[in-house]
Amino acid sequence: MYNVCLFLESSTLLAKLTSLHIWGEETQFEIQAVCSDFNSLLKQVKNKSFDLLIAENSLVEFDDYLKFLDIKNNKQCRHIVLCSENGDFQSARKGILIGAEDYFILPFDEILILSLFDKIKNKHINSDERIKSSIDKFADKLSVLFINRSNDIYSYLEYINGYKVAAETIDKALGIIFQKNDWLDLYFNEFDFKSSNVSEFSEQKSRFIGLYESYINLYPHHNETLDDVIKYILYNPESDLRQKALSEELHINKSYLSTIFIAQTNIRFVDYISNIKLLRAAWLLKNTEMKVGEIAQKIDYKDVAYFSKQFKKSFSCSPSEYRLPDNYHFEI
Repeated sequence: MYNVCLFLESSTLLAKLTSLHIWGEETQFEIQAVCSDFNSLLKQVKNKSFDLLIAENSLVEFDDYLKFLDIKNNKQCRHIVLCSENGDFQSARKGILIGAEDYFILPFDEILILSLFDKIKNKHINSDERIKSSIDKFADKLSVLFINRSNDIYSYLEYINGYKVAAETIDKALGIIFQKNDWLDLYFNEFDFKSSNVSEFSEQKSRFIGLYESYINLYPHHNETLDDVIKYILYNPESDLRQKALSEELHINKSYLSTIFIAQTNIRFVDYISNIKLLRAAWLLKNTEMKVGEIAQKIDYKDVAYFSKQFKKSFSCSPSEYRLPDNYHFEI
């Protein structure tokens, strides 16, 4: 529904307007508020935004035209029209000054008002489409920078920060990123990075950057020859990923695996596996009720004490402390 506010003093105008057969489900325009003085109007638009303000011409003083422009520009009332019992040049001039889109006088013509309603609907539809198009464009670019591990992502986040759709852009990009890299679900919950789960955009941006930097650690730059190995590891964090076992599973020479891994990723194989398993353990701690010992065994740590020591080294807290909400970290 489209919300309408009537700013009228004349009982005649109020009676004539409200008696028109233009309100309700059929037109989707509904009168939500009626006020007769400027202070009351300001209170109304402070508490609720309106799609249409129908204002009586005599109540629109020239001294207040800047305030009316603010009401419109701040989208407290997205569209303004004037009305009066009779019209003149001065009334039309007021309408121009406050950015009014039309001017109606008695007797009201329902067809003209319905035509205005159609114009407003079309503007809203076009506006929504432009917003959606902007979100899609920004999100596609952001997700490409993320997946390609481009350092340009930091400046691009600053760029979209200047747009009102920044939070929606990250939300949309997250959907693309998690869909194209479904192994991420084994280590992170997409919802944790959504705008609905943070208090402000700066926090969402910080979490998104944390996810990006963890992504680089999990899926470092490498050549195509190593991609199958890394993908196997990412999809199987709870398997036996020791160098010998993995070499046998993937039919790769053990020494060759160790050599090519550090050469392409600049990360020691054992350190990479440790990061993978500890991040999987962090997910299990947050999303299951498994005991610490059970989680240690699940990710192939035979010694619980050693697991706890390694976990604390990476996350700066013990596995038990990590389960507390205030200690949630998004990267190793």
